[in-house]
Amino acid sequence: MSFTYQSLDPVPVTKPTERNLRESRTFQGIPGIAVLPSGRIFAVWYAGGHTEFTENFVMMVISDDNGETWSDAVAVVDPPSPDVRAFDSTFWIAPDGRFYWFWSQSSDWFDGIAGVWYSILENPEADPSEFRFTPSVRIANGIMMDKPTVLSDGTWALPVSVWTGDYRKNDSLGVVQGCYMVVSEDNGKTFHPRGRIDLSRVEGGPRFDEHCFVEHNDGAIECYIRVNRGVATSISRDRGATWTAPDLSKTILGPNSRMYAVRLRSGRILLVNNDASGIVPGEKEWPVRERMTAYLSDDDGKTWPHTLLLDERTSVSYPDAQETADGSLFIIYDHERAKNGDILMARITEDDILAGKLVSPNSRLKIPIDHTKGVPEK
Repeated sequence: MSFTYQSLDPVPVTKPTERNLRESRTFQGIPGIAVLPSGRIFAVWYAGGHTEFTENFVMMVISDDNGETWSDAVAVVDPPSPDVRAFDSTFWIAPDGRFYWFWSQSSDWFDGIAGVWYSILENPEADPSEFRFTPSVRIANGIMMDKPTVLSDGTWALPVSVWTGDYRKNDSLGVVQGCYMVVSEDNGKTFHPRGRIDLSRVEGGPRFDEHCFVEHNDGAIECYIRVNRGVATSISRDRGATWTAPDLSKTILGPNSRMYAVRLRSGRILLVNNDASGIVPGEKEWPVRERMTAYLSDDDGKTWPHTLLLDERTSVSYPDAQETADGSLFIIYDHERAKNGDILMARITEDDILAGKLVSPNSRLKIPIDHTKGVPEK
């Protein structure tokens, strides 16, 4: 594995070139979504090359008709160095309406340091040809897969991870592995780590430490974490400074893959995850990522009695979601990253999940956003 400090150099958001357009893409996946109050929808994912490696770039597409049709790439973050990739990206609309584009940069596949960057889209309602992006800013070592959570005191809590495992580390930068809560206490002016969850002793072992935060009604913060055997959870009762040792969840399954959780305006918690189990002792094969499902909890995540199956197929993974003011839930995920490169969306409501089927007139499943011709056969 190689390492270059060029991964620490800022890469600006630029207009796409020929290599970023649909006809040139093969592998793609790991998406995110954001919806403006006007209804304009933004989606993001990474592509480039035939797999997860240095050819990767992140890209933005939009829809102005409720997801029925989508643009090709309108903006990209594409590192100029052949040894650096941009990946694991998400969009987030801050409480004051600013539109953040977060992504990660690393040399090689993962150099043990990586880094979370952001740029703000200053005019998201404009024609894409006129989009203005602020200069790129690096805020932390590591990778951020899920959106920030705004805590009850206004703190922004960012789920940033330096993956635990036998990855290259550069000790000169003081990098320590684990799940971090990186916070901003001044509405995005500054960011700093507040606390860390040590994954080194989790039952069954860690994998890529992809995590998200949910604040309980009593002020405790729960962290859901991807691990080999499914999903681990950890609790903080001091606003994220210290955390309990992570334990495997007894109520949430997971096939060693990313999930997404958020508290909705109703007070319920939405969890989007695969209805499938992780690696168990003695098994060597990777668990099947299947049955993408939306869950609702009425009791701070103790139980998940309400479910809606979004996609019954295998090779569905990596959901992200946003609730809009009218109660719509926009959920994005990928399917067959290398074979088809499908990016799909579900547009549902809480009523659909409570009923276990689509009951809202505008709800739809498996809305296609994009696909590719796939990775060529060897």
